[in-house]
Amino acid sequence: MPLIEKRAHIALIYWENEEGIGQAIRAELDALGYLVTRFGENDAIPAAADIIFLYGPFGKYSHLLDGLPSPRTQTVIFWNTEGLPDISWHPKLVRVLSRLRAWAGRGTGWRQRFDRGFIRFRYLGDFYHAHRRGQIDVLADISAVYADYLSTEGIPAIHAPFGSAPAWFDDRARARDIDVLWMGKFGSARRKNILRRLRAELAEHGVEIYMVDNVEHPFVYDDARTDLLHRTKITLNILRTWYDENSLRICMAAPNGSLVVSEPLLAHVPQYVAGEHYVSAPIPKLAETIVHYLNHPAEREKIAENARRLTTTELTFANAITTIMEAAFAHRRAAASRS
Repeated sequence: MPLIEKRAHIALIYWENEEGIGQAIRAELDALGYLVTRFGENDAIPAAADIIFLYGPFGKYSHLLDGLPSPRTQTVIFWNTEGLPDISWHPKLVRVLSRLRAWAGRGTGWRQRFDRGFIRFRYLGDFYHAHRRGQIDVLADISAVYADYLSTEGIPAIHAPFGSAPAWFDDRARARDIDVLWMGKFGSARRKNILRRLRAELAEHGVEIYMVDNVEHPFVYDDARTDLLHRTKITLNILRTWYDENSLRICMAAPNGSLVVSEPLLAHVPQYVAGEHYVSAPIPKLAETIVHYLNHPAEREKIAENARRLTTTELTFANAITTIMEAAFAHRRAAASRS
């Protein structure tokens, strides 16, 4: 990478409601040698920045992009880490609902009455809005499925999957004294019902799920989470909706040697291969699958080690950020050649 690119000034958004991902992005940008300035969703974007780096979204950002000068010299990156509407719905219906929902979200006065719910439609509608105005230069998505969907909708997107971050794992061995772990909110009635049924089925085999749901046990972060995952044989992955991208759980569990057992997943991250990097089973078969891998530690540990290698070498935050920044500088070089 040319020296001028290594010295680029990056303005990285700060979301008060979500800083784990932001800290990981900041760490990788720092490691790559960029000058990084943080700004909040209600702050002015630093005028001296060469590149504006947005991610999430974990709040509203359209007002930030609408406020940029036109023409502008700053390159805008958006790394979408959130889900989109049900991809099985008719595209025209999704398009209309998304634009209406984004319109309500940008409104004031009486329009604010409609600014609730249907949050995934707002995400997509905001992308339509930004694309029509040429406000995002590099759109990346953690999901290959969503990146393809956006591209077919005329919004070019690249795939930059989540990966492990150095702060999320370590190599210190612990005794694995937790059979099965659930981490996270229920998030939907679907997930809550599946977990309730699965707990009852596993209880018949004398297997308990250790629930870190902020009800039975509080959420854990940083070193406490790493320690918990090192103690866990199997980490559960249950989706809020059948089409969710949910790889962040794998990115945290796998580097710490915990086997992920999941219901079937769409190919959001094609690098993950069922049976090689995680175990996939239909919901009615989850309990017996979990019991099998608890009773066959060699099989469990082989898959867990495959996943550990993948998520600490190929699927890493460093590689994702590098992919995104290379796309940003390719855009800047192309823009410079046209001027």
